[in-house]
Amino acid sequence: MKISHNANLTSSEQANLWNTYIADTLSLCVLKHFLATNHTPEIDTILKYGISISENHLQEITTIFTSENIPVPHGFNEKDVDLNAPKLWSDTYYLRYLEYMGRTGLSTYSLAKSIATRKDIRVLFKKWIDQTDRLFDMVTDLSLEKGVYVRPPYTAYPTEVSYVDDERFLGGIVGEKRPLLNVEIAHLGTNIEVNNVGKTLLLGFSQVAQSKKLREYFKKGYDIAGKHVSVFLDLLKKNNTSHPSSWDGEVTASTNSPFSDKLLLFHTNMIGAVGLADYGTALSASLRKDLGLSYSRLIAENAQYGNEGAKLLINNGWMEKPPSTIDRKKLQKKPK
Repeated sequence: MKISHNANLTSSEQANLWNTYIADTLSLCVLKHFLATNHTPEIDTILKYGISISENHLQEITTIFTSENIPVPHGFNEKDVDLNAPKLWSDTYYLRYLEYMGRTGLSTYSLAKSIATRKDIRVLFKKWIDQTDRLFDMVTDLSLEKGVYVRPPYTAYPTEVSYVDDERFLGGIVGEKRPLLNVEIAHLGTNIEVNNVGKTLLLGFSQVAQSKKLREYFKKGYDIAGKHVSVFLDLLKKNNTSHPSSWDGEVTASTNSPFSDKLLLFHTNMIGAVGLADYGTALSASLRKDLGLSYSRLIAENAQYGNEGAKLLINNGWMEKPPSTIDRKKLQKKPK
């Protein structure tokens, strides 16, 4: 006898599909504004491909949620973007933003696939990984061609295999420290670049937000990102290691917002969450104690800033509730 078993979506599958839907509605607004204000034909091609990916994701998730009788989230729509608003960032920044988006998508979908169970969902995440991989390669190739790609720091090749024979390899909080490992340098360089992308984004947001409270919040985020960049740069400089350049000249003088305050705030919280994940990964890969202390301190600062943003979203009625378990205690207290 053949048994038919149509399993429901697991909690992780629901969560990752839901988060992707929200993120892609936001991406559509951002990329469509970039496309409307971009002046570089080669970047147009990448933006159009990114838009097609997001539109495809939304269609696929809507089909799944509808068949599973799961409400399709609201996310963002045409009311959250003004395609006639003036250019706020340079074409070069569009490339850096797309690279950041591609890198984030690759890690997000890889994790989502690794904790998915249903075959159709695993196939879907694999497809999204392949799409995002192509986007990432398109951005990297064009950035290299245009001479604007920010390369990670270089180090000399090792000449022999050796073993650690001294606990001082782990270092201390003060005193002389061993040279940085390549993996530690890699994470410092990546976190400098990611913070630069976020810093430039927030500088633009701080110019155009309608709410004075939000402008102040974005300015605070800009300052925090700048401080974190300085911490990472200082660690590389003390190691006599080349380091990525910092840049703020990618923002125009426009004060007309291309996006709703809701989108600006949600986007800020979204990149903050990605930053926390990046710091956590860097912390786990860094063996020097002073690096661990620095990352722990910066994680706490980012978490506090993100918590402030979440409260602003809630107080403005802008935070959609993600899928969750049933509140049994609430049901038990409900009057009969």
